Amino acid sequence: MTEYWVSQGNKWCDFCKIYIANNPLSIRTHELGQRHKDNVAKRLATMRKESAAKEKEQKAAARALKEIEAKAERSYQKDLVSFRSVDTSTGLDSNKKKTDEAQCSAATTNGNGAASKSKGGPAPGLVISTPLNPTRAVKGKPSSVAVNKRKRDDGKAKAISKEEVQALKAREAARKRMEEREKPFMGLYKSY
Repeated sequence: MTEYWVSQGNKWCDFCKIYIANNPLSIRTHELGQRHKDNVAKRLATMRKESAAKEKEQKAAARALKEIEAKAERSYQKDLVSFRSVDTSTGLDSNKKKTDEAQCSAATTNGNGAASKSKGGPAPGLVISTPLNPTRAVKGKPSSVAVNKRKRDDGKAKAISKEEVQALKAREAARKRMEEREKPFMGLYKSY
């Protein structure tokens, strides 16, 4: 049986950034040394400073967020007051306003009277009765996705005009040209 020598290698000290012999005596001697102790103390001090700075930054961010929310609330209250003054100056009576609000809340509910799942119930807060965009069709009309009335392909062949056929051919030809141009790069860009 032959015996051969095996190197133990070195151990890396993260605090001192040096290699030491990988045996218990060398490790213990290094860890009891003043240089290692000073480096450990420095690392702990920097960790404390970083955590204090991070905590201070988090508190400042929380304080800034509270200030922003307070400003937003004040602005909202100011808008409510100005809206009420405009509402009274236009001469809209309260019955008309209530009717508009009822119609808007009815538009956000489905046929069973339950609130739509996508909306989560009627909108909170004050409902504006005058449309913001007069060219828009119906205010509060649920989308086709929410009502589950999306168009589905029923498998029937549609009648396609000559222009559409030409456009599809042109699109396919452009796609092929692009693939030919990009062929040398396919290995680099395609991950599948």
